[in-house]
Amino acid sequence: MSEHSNNYNNLIGQPELKARLNDTFVDGYPVNHAYLFSADTGMGKTSFALKFAKQILCLENDSNNKACGSCDACRYFMAGTLPDFKHIQKGKEKIIKIDRVRKEIIADIQMRPQISRRKVYLLSLDDLNEQGQNALLKSLEEPPEYVVFLLTTKLAENILDTILSRVITLNFARYSKQEIKQILSEKVKKSEAEIPDGSFETQQDLNFILSYANGNPGLALQISQDENFKANRKQAIEWFFHFPTSDRTTLLTEYLDYLNKNKDQIYLFYHIWQDLIHDLLILLEDDSINKVAQVDILERCRKLVNYYQENDKTENRKQKLLHAYSAISEVKQASEVNASFEGMIGQLLLTLRKDLHI
Repeated sequence: MSEHSNNYNNLIGQPELKARLNDTFVDGYPVNHAYLFSADTGMGKTSFALKFAKQILCLENDSNNKACGSCDACRYFMAGTLPDFKHIQKGKEKIIKIDRVRKEIIADIQMRPQISRRKVYLLSLDDLNEQGQNALLKSLEEPPEYVVFLLTTKLAENILDTILSRVITLNFARYSKQEIKQILSEKVKKSEAEIPDGSFETQQDLNFILSYANGNPGLALQISQDENFKANRKQAIEWFFHFPTSDRTTLLTEYLDYLNKNKDQIYLFYHIWQDLIHDLLILLEDDSINKVAQVDILERCRKLVNYYQENDKTENRKQKLLHAYSAISEVKQASEVNASFEGMIGQLLLTLRKDLHI
Protein backbone atom coordinates (compact mmCIF):
# COMPACT_ATOMS: atom_id res chain seq x y z
CA MET A 1 0.00 0.00 0.00
CA SER A 2 1.50 3.30 -1.05
CA GLU A 3 1.87 6.05 1.51
CA HIS A 4 0.13 8.32 -0.98
CA SER A 5 -2.77 5.97 -1.67
CA ASN A 6 -5.76 8.12 -2.61
CA ASN A 7 -8.37 5.91 -0.98
CA TYR A 8 -8.99 4.96 2.65
CA ASN A 9 -10.58 1.80 1.25
CA ASN A 10 -7.03 0.64 0.47
CA LEU A 11 -6.04 0.78 4.14
CA ILE A 12 -5.92 -2.61 5.85
CA GLY A 13 -8.88 -3.66 8.00
CA GLN A 14 -11.93 -1.80 9.35
CA PRO A 15 -14.51 -2.89 6.71
CA GLU A 16 -17.49 -1.55 8.70
CA LEU A 17 -15.82 1.82 9.23
CA LYS A 18 -15.03 2.06 5.51
CA ALA A 19 -18.65 1.26 4.65
CA ARG A 20 -19.87 4.05 6.96
CA LEU A 21 -17.45 6.52 5.40
CA ASN A 22 -18.52 5.50 1.91
CA ASP A 23 -22.19 5.90 2.82
CA THR A 24 -21.64 9.44 4.07
CA PHE A 25 -20.80 10.78 0.59
CA VAL A 26 -23.46 12.23 -1.68
CA ASP A 27 -22.37 13.64 -5.06
CA GLY A 28 -18.77 13.41 -3.96
CA TYR A 29 -19.11 15.32 -0.69
CA PRO A 30 -19.87 14.30 2.92
CA VAL A 31 -23.38 15.01 4.14
CA ASN A 32 -22.21 15.78 7.68
CA HIS A 33 -19.97 18.59 8.88
CA ALA A 34 -18.23 16.82 11.80
CA TYR A 35 -16.85 13.30 12.33
CA LEU A 36 -15.22 11.82 15.42
CA PHE A 37 -12.77 8.92 14.93
CA SER A 38 -12.70 7.10 18.26
CA ALA A 39 -10.11 4.40 19.10
CA ASP A 40 -7.05 3.61 21.20
CA THR A 41 -3.66 4.97 20.23
CA GLY A 42 -2.20 2.85 17.45
CA MET A 43 -5.51 1.89 15.82
CA GLY A 44 -5.15 4.14 12.76
CA LYS A 45 -7.45 7.07 13.62
CA THR A 46 -5.24 9.69 12.01
CA SER A 47 -4.43 7.53 8.98
CA PHE A 48 -8.12 7.10 8.19
CA ALA A 49 -8.89 10.75 8.91
CA LEU A 50 -6.13 11.94 6.56
CA LYS A 51 -7.35 9.72 3.70
CA PHE A 52 -10.90 10.89 4.36
CA ALA A 53 -9.75 14.52 4.33
CA LYS A 54 -7.97 14.06 1.02
CA GLN A 55 -11.10 12.60 -0.51
CA ILE A 56 -13.28 15.47 0.77
CA LEU A 57 -10.86 18.07 -0.61
CA CYS A 58 -10.30 16.48 -4.03
CA LEU A 59 -11.68 18.56 -6.91
CA GLU A 60 -12.38 15.46 -9.00
CA ASN A 61 -13.77 13.11 -6.36
CA ASP A 62 -15.35 10.33 -8.41
CA SER A 63 -18.36 8.10 -7.83
CA ASN A 64 -16.11 5.42 -6.30
CA ASN A 65 -15.30 7.69 -3.33
CA LYS A 66 -11.69 8.03 -4.40
CA ALA A 67 -9.50 11.11 -4.58
CA CYS A 68 -7.98 11.58 -8.04
CA GLY A 69 -4.44 12.29 -6.81
CA SER A 70 -3.70 14.70 -9.67
CA CYS A 71 -5.89 17.80 -9.25
CA ASP A 72 -4.47 20.93 -7.63
CA ALA A 73 -6.11 20.14 -4.29
CA CYS A 74 -4.69 16.59 -4.22
CA ARG A 75 -1.20 17.69 -5.28
CA TYR A 76 -1.03 20.47 -2.70
CA PHE A 77 -2.46 18.14 -0.06
CA MET A 78 0.24 15.52 -0.71
CA ALA A 79 2.89 18.23 -0.58
CA GLY A 80 1.52 19.46 2.76
CA THR A 81 0.80 22.94 1.39
CA LEU A 82 -2.97 22.95 0.78
CA PRO A 83 -4.32 26.10 2.51
CA ASP A 84 -7.78 24.54 2.80
CA PHE A 85 -6.54 21.77 5.10
CA LYS A 86 -5.55 22.49 8.69
CA HIS A 87 -4.02 19.73 10.85
CA ILE A 88 -3.88 21.37 14.26
CA GLN A 89 -1.50 19.63 16.67
CA LYS A 90 -0.28 20.45 20.16
CA GLY A 91 3.41 20.18 19.24
CA LYS A 92 5.61 20.56 22.32
CA GLU A 93 2.78 21.99 24.41
CA LYS A 94 0.74 19.83 26.80
CA ILE A 95 -2.51 20.94 25.17
CA ILE A 96 -3.77 23.03 22.25
CA LYS A 97 -4.27 26.38 23.95
CA ILE A 98 -7.58 28.19 23.66
CA ASP A 99 -5.93 31.12 21.84
CA ARG A 100 -4.93 28.75 19.03
CA VAL A 101 -8.48 27.40 18.82
CA ARG A 102 -9.77 30.95 18.40
CA LYS A 103 -7.14 31.96 15.84
CA GLU A 104 -6.62 28.76 13.83
CA ILE A 105 -10.22 27.53 13.80
CA ILE A 106 -12.86 30.02 14.93
CA ALA A 107 -11.42 32.95 12.95
CA ASP A 108 -10.10 30.86 10.07
CA ILE A 109 -13.40 29.18 9.18
CA GLN A 110 -14.81 32.57 8.19
CA MET A 111 -12.47 32.64 5.18
CA ARG A 112 -13.71 30.65 2.20
CA PRO A 113 -11.57 27.85 0.68
CA GLN A 114 -8.91 28.99 -1.78
CA ILE A 115 -8.38 25.89 -3.94
CA SER A 116 -10.80 23.16 -2.89
CA ARG A 117 -14.56 23.46 -2.51
CA ARG A 118 -14.27 22.54 1.17
CA LYS A 119 -12.10 23.36 4.17
CA VAL A 120 -11.14 20.52 6.51
CA TYR A 121 -9.90 20.86 10.10
CA LEU A 122 -8.25 17.83 11.70
CA LEU A 123 -7.42 17.77 15.41
CA SER A 124 -7.43 15.52 18.45
CA LEU A 125 -10.01 16.40 21.08
CA ASP A 126 -7.68 14.71 23.59
CA ASP A 127 -5.40 17.73 23.13
CA LEU A 128 -8.11 20.17 24.23
CA ASN A 129 -9.08 20.84 27.83
CA GLU A 130 -12.68 21.58 28.75
CA GLN A 131 -12.26 25.28 27.95
CA GLY A 132 -10.82 24.43 24.55
CA GLN A 133 -13.68 22.04 23.80
CA ASN A 134 -16.21 24.70 24.78
CA ALA A 135 -14.48 27.23 22.54
CA LEU A 136 -14.71 24.79 19.62
CA LEU A 137 -18.39 24.07 20.31
CA LYS A 138 -19.73 27.25 18.68
CA SER A 139 -17.98 26.38 15.40
CA LEU A 140 -19.42 22.87 15.53
CA GLU A 141 -22.90 24.19 16.13
CA GLU A 142 -23.06 26.60 13.20
CA PRO A 143 -20.20 26.01 10.75
CA PRO A 144 -20.16 27.52 7.26
CA GLU A 145 -21.46 25.07 4.65
CA TYR A 146 -17.94 24.54 3.24
CA VAL A 147 -16.35 23.43 6.57
CA VAL A 148 -15.81 19.81 7.69
CA PHE A 149 -14.31 18.89 11.08
CA LEU A 150 -12.43 15.60 11.45
CA LEU A 151 -11.84 14.97 15.15
CA THR A 152 -10.09 12.12 16.94
CA THR A 153 -10.12 10.78 20.49
CA LYS A 154 -8.80 7.84 22.48
CA LEU A 155 -11.85 7.86 24.74
CA ALA A 156 -15.16 9.40 23.70
CA GLU A 157 -16.31 9.32 27.34
CA ASN A 158 -13.88 12.19 28.04
CA ILE A 159 -15.50 14.43 25.45
CA LEU A 160 -18.23 16.94 26.33
CA ASP A 161 -21.73 15.62 25.64
CA THR A 162 -22.52 18.85 23.80
CA ILE A 163 -19.76 18.02 21.30
CA LEU A 164 -20.69 14.34 20.99
CA SER A 165 -24.25 15.32 20.10
CA ARG A 166 -22.98 17.31 17.13
CA VAL A 167 -20.64 14.78 15.52
CA ILE A 168 -20.90 11.44 13.75
CA THR A 169 -18.89 9.04 15.95
CA LEU A 170 -16.89 6.39 14.10
CA ASN A 171 -15.66 3.56 16.33
CA PHE A 172 -12.84 1.23 15.31
CA ALA A 173 -13.01 -2.54 15.63
CA ARG A 174 -10.03 -4.57 16.83
CA TYR A 175 -7.88 -5.78 13.95
CA SER A 176 -7.55 -9.51 13.30
CA LYS A 177 -4.16 -11.16 13.73
CA GLN A 178 -3.95 -11.63 9.98
CA GLU A 179 -4.60 -7.93 9.39
CA ILE A 180 -1.90 -6.97 11.88
CA LYS A 181 0.55 -9.34 10.14
CA GLN A 182 -0.28 -7.55 6.87
CA ILE A 183 0.32 -4.14 8.47
CA LEU A 184 3.66 -5.26 9.93
CA SER A 185 4.62 -6.65 6.53
CA GLU A 186 3.78 -3.31 4.88
CA LYS A 187 5.95 -1.47 7.40
CA VAL A 188 8.88 -3.78 6.69
CA LYS A 189 8.50 -3.23 2.94
CA LYS A 190 8.36 0.52 3.43
CA SER A 191 11.58 0.68 5.44
CA GLU A 192 13.67 -2.35 6.31
CA ALA A 193 15.36 -0.33 9.05
CA GLU A 194 12.16 0.28 10.98
CA ILE A 195 12.01 -3.21 12.46
CA PRO A 196 15.29 -4.60 13.88
CA ASP A 197 16.79 -7.67 12.27
CA GLY A 198 15.70 -10.87 13.96
CA SER A 199 12.56 -9.39 15.54
CA PHE A 200 10.64 -12.42 14.31
CA GLU A 201 13.41 -14.96 14.77
CA THR A 202 10.84 -17.57 15.70
CA GLN A 203 7.17 -17.95 14.86
CA GLN A 204 6.55 -17.77 18.60
CA ASP A 205 7.98 -14.23 18.69
CA LEU A 206 5.44 -13.18 16.08
CA ASN A 207 2.62 -15.13 17.73
CA PHE A 208 3.32 -13.47 21.05
CA ILE A 209 3.38 -9.99 19.50
CA LEU A 210 0.04 -10.64 17.80
CA SER A 211 -1.45 -11.90 21.06
CA TYR A 212 -0.02 -9.09 23.19
CA ALA A 213 -1.18 -6.41 20.74
CA ASN A 214 -4.80 -7.48 21.29
CA GLY A 215 -5.97 -6.21 17.92
CA ASN A 216 -3.93 -2.98 18.01
CA PRO A 217 -1.44 -2.75 15.09
CA GLY A 218 0.32 0.28 16.55
CA LEU A 219 1.15 -1.67 19.70
CA ALA A 220 2.33 -4.64 17.61
CA LEU A 221 4.64 -2.34 15.65
CA GLN A 222 5.94 -0.74 18.85
CA ILE A 223 6.90 -4.15 20.28
CA SER A 224 8.48 -5.30 17.03
CA GLN A 225 10.67 -2.19 17.04
CA ASP A 226 11.75 -2.68 20.66
CA GLU A 227 15.22 -4.21 20.72
CA ASN A 228 14.71 -5.23 24.36
CA PHE A 229 11.49 -7.11 23.68
CA LYS A 230 12.94 -10.62 23.46
CA ALA A 231 15.23 -10.10 26.45
CA ASN A 232 12.32 -8.90 28.61
CA ARG A 233 10.08 -11.73 27.46
CA LYS A 234 12.79 -14.22 28.44
CA GLN A 235 13.24 -12.50 31.80
CA ALA A 236 9.51 -12.59 32.54
CA ILE A 237 9.33 -16.30 31.70
CA GLU A 238 12.35 -17.21 33.84
CA TRP A 239 10.98 -15.32 36.82
CA PHE A 240 7.61 -17.00 36.47
CA PHE A 241 9.13 -20.46 36.81
CA HIS A 242 11.28 -19.28 39.72
CA PHE A 243 8.40 -17.68 41.64
CA PRO A 244 7.47 -20.96 43.39
CA THR A 245 10.93 -21.36 44.91
CA SER A 246 12.25 -17.78 45.19
CA ASP A 247 12.77 -16.27 48.63
CA ARG A 248 11.21 -12.99 49.73
CA THR A 249 14.52 -11.16 49.74
CA THR A 250 15.22 -11.97 46.08
CA LEU A 251 11.72 -10.91 45.06
CA LEU A 252 11.79 -7.61 46.94
CA THR A 253 15.34 -6.67 45.94
CA GLU A 254 16.52 -8.17 42.63
CA TYR A 255 13.12 -8.58 40.92
CA LEU A 256 11.57 -5.37 42.25
CA ASP A 257 14.66 -3.32 41.44
CA TYR A 258 14.65 -4.57 37.85
CA LEU A 259 10.98 -3.76 37.36
CA ASN A 260 11.42 -0.36 38.98
CA LYS A 261 14.11 0.46 36.42
CA ASN A 262 11.95 -0.86 33.56
CA LYS A 263 8.52 0.54 34.41
CA ASP A 264 7.77 1.11 30.75
CA GLN A 265 7.91 -2.66 30.24
CA ILE A 266 5.70 -3.67 33.15
CA TYR A 267 2.62 -4.39 31.01
CA LEU A 268 4.68 -6.85 28.98
CA PHE A 269 5.46 -8.74 32.21
CA TYR A 270 1.79 -8.67 33.25
CA HIS A 271 0.73 -10.06 29.89
CA ILE A 272 3.28 -12.87 29.85
CA TRP A 273 2.51 -13.93 33.39
CA GLN A 274 -1.22 -14.02 32.71
CA ASP A 275 -0.59 -15.97 29.51
CA LEU A 276 1.41 -18.54 31.47
CA ILE A 277 -1.24 -18.85 34.17
CA HIS A 278 -3.81 -19.33 31.41
CA ASP A 279 -1.64 -22.08 29.90
CA LEU A 280 -1.28 -23.85 33.26
CA LEU A 281 -5.05 -23.81 33.73
CA ILE A 282 -5.57 -25.24 30.23
CA LEU A 283 -3.04 -28.01 30.84
CA LEU A 284 -4.56 -28.83 34.23
CA GLU A 285 -7.93 -29.22 32.52
CA ASP A 286 -7.29 -31.22 29.35
CA ASP A 287 -3.71 -30.76 28.09
CA SER A 288 -5.04 -29.14 24.90
CA ILE A 289 -2.00 -27.57 23.23
CA ASN A 290 -4.23 -25.87 20.65
CA LYS A 291 -5.31 -23.38 23.31
CA VAL A 292 -1.83 -22.79 24.78
CA ALA A 293 -0.44 -19.27 24.25
CA GLN A 294 3.27 -19.80 25.02
CA VAL A 295 3.85 -22.83 22.82
CA ASP A 296 7.65 -22.59 22.82
CA ILE A 297 7.78 -23.33 26.57
CA LEU A 298 5.06 -25.96 26.58
CA GLU A 299 7.25 -28.64 28.15
CA ARG A 300 8.24 -26.39 31.06
CA CYS A 301 4.55 -25.70 31.68
CA ARG A 302 3.73 -29.40 31.53
CA LYS A 303 6.48 -30.20 34.00
CA LEU A 304 5.08 -27.70 36.49
CA VAL A 305 1.53 -28.98 35.94
CA ASN A 306 2.68 -32.56 36.53
CA TYR A 307 4.18 -31.50 39.84
CA TYR A 308 0.95 -29.75 40.82
CA GLN A 309 -1.11 -32.82 39.94
CA GLU A 310 1.13 -35.08 42.00
CA ASN A 311 1.18 -32.81 45.06
CA ASP A 312 -2.07 -30.88 45.12
CA LYS A 313 -5.75 -31.28 44.36
CA THR A 314 -6.60 -30.00 40.89
CA GLU A 315 -9.48 -27.77 42.04
CA ASN A 316 -7.38 -26.32 44.83
CA ARG A 317 -4.57 -25.52 42.40
CA LYS A 318 -7.00 -23.96 39.92
CA GLN A 319 -8.29 -21.61 42.60
CA LYS A 320 -4.74 -20.52 43.43
CA LEU A 321 -3.95 -19.88 39.77
CA LEU A 322 -7.17 -17.94 39.27
CA HIS A 323 -6.32 -15.86 42.34
CA ALA A 324 -2.88 -15.09 40.87
CA TYR A 325 -4.47 -14.11 37.55
CA SER A 326 -6.92 -11.79 39.29
CA ALA A 327 -4.13 -10.24 41.36
CA ILE A 328 -2.34 -9.22 38.14
CA SER A 329 -5.56 -7.74 36.75
CA GLU A 330 -6.08 -5.72 39.92
CA VAL A 331 -2.52 -4.36 39.75
CA LYS A 332 -3.07 -3.39 36.11
CA GLN A 333 -6.08 -1.33 37.14
CA ALA A 334 -4.23 0.21 40.09
CA SER A 335 -1.36 1.18 37.76
CA GLU A 336 -3.78 3.32 35.77
CA VAL A 337 -4.64 5.45 38.81
CA ASN A 338 -1.02 6.06 39.84
CA ALA A 339 -0.89 3.77 42.86
CA SER A 340 2.46 3.38 44.63
CA PHE A 341 4.54 1.37 42.16
CA GLU A 342 6.99 -0.30 44.55
CA GLY A 343 4.39 -1.24 47.14
CA MET A 344 1.96 -2.49 44.52
CA ILE A 345 4.50 -4.56 42.55
CA GLY A 346 6.18 -5.87 45.70
CA GLN A 347 2.87 -7.22 46.95
CA LEU A 348 2.12 -8.76 43.55
CA LEU A 349 5.46 -10.60 43.49
CA LEU A 350 4.75 -12.05 46.93
CA THR A 351 1.24 -13.06 45.85
CA LEU A 352 2.57 -14.86 42.77
CA ARG A 353 5.17 -16.62 44.93
CA LYS A 354 2.45 -17.83 47.30
CA ASP A 355 -0.07 -18.89 44.65
CA LEU A 356 2.49 -20.64 42.43
CA HIS A 357 4.28 -22.27 45.37
CA ILE A 358 5.33 -25.87 44.98
